[in-house]
Amino acid sequence: MPTAEATSHHATVDGLKLRYHEAGSGPPLLLLHGSGPGVSGWANFGGNLPVLAEHFRCLILDQPGFGASERPEVYERNYLRISADAVIGLLDRLELPKVHLLGNSMGGAVATLVALEHPDRVERVVLMAPGGVGINVLGPEPSEGIRRLLDFTADPTRERVVSWLRTMVFDEAVLTEQLVDDRLAAASDPAAIAAIRDAYITFANPTLAEPLPLWARLRNLRHEVLMLWGRDDRVTPVEGALLPSRQLPNADLRLFGRCGHWVQIERKDAFERAVIDFLSTGL
Repeated sequence: MPTAEATSHHATVDGLKLRYHEAGSGPPLLLLHGSGPGVSGWANFGGNLPVLAEHFRCLILDQPGFGASERPEVYERNYLRISADAVIGLLDRLELPKVHLLGNSMGGAVATLVALEHPDRVERVVLMAPGGVGINVLGPEPSEGIRRLLDFTADPTRERVVSWLRTMVFDEAVLTEQLVDDRLAAASDPAAIAAIRDAYITFANPTLAEPLPLWARLRNLRHEVLMLWGRDDRVTPVEGALLPSRQLPNADLRLFGRCGHWVQIERKDAFERAVIDFLSTGL
């Protein structure tokens, strides 16, 4: 059983020391976590690594400023660009010409940007409730989950981290005391709070905005894409799947009932089967 410690590695990219976890062999698969209090690559995907590593060379990256990865002192560009550059830099350091990408939430936005701007470095793409590629037309913006996340970063208490975690899942039984304690401990680090706060500031800063939002560029993403979405997602609501499912020319969409934002946790077995089938078929 791979552990966080045994699979942990570091690589320096553009002067930043980045942590990633590696396990397995076969076609390389880079997994990108979402945002949130105390998030890391392992927190998002560590539970899926034993199964996925039986089929792929899995690389789980802590994006800049998250987990144990360093960050620029000042974010002078949109955070998605900072992270996308880190992804390409890591592939260069590991001498990987091409990989599959799997991105969750914010990581889905980063995966989309990498595939759009470096299409020759990407094989297939899995987007799990991705940020930036859909438009909420029925629910509030920001969503309930994002509002609870921002509440926590403004005042990091246990009550607020629990409030945020409840928006992440359909079944609150997933939220064990140990999970809450682990997330609170990681999220209460002032550096972690600053990292997520500063990343979100770049999303709201009009001077750092992209000429075109991701959702307006989707027709140019020619890769085969699998989108996975929880029907009861309160962070990136399921209505956000409609635009990309129409605009992406080679995309399939799968909705998971009894599931919130954490498809990889609440529907773990089905998530892993879907990923393995999609990335393995025809290769």
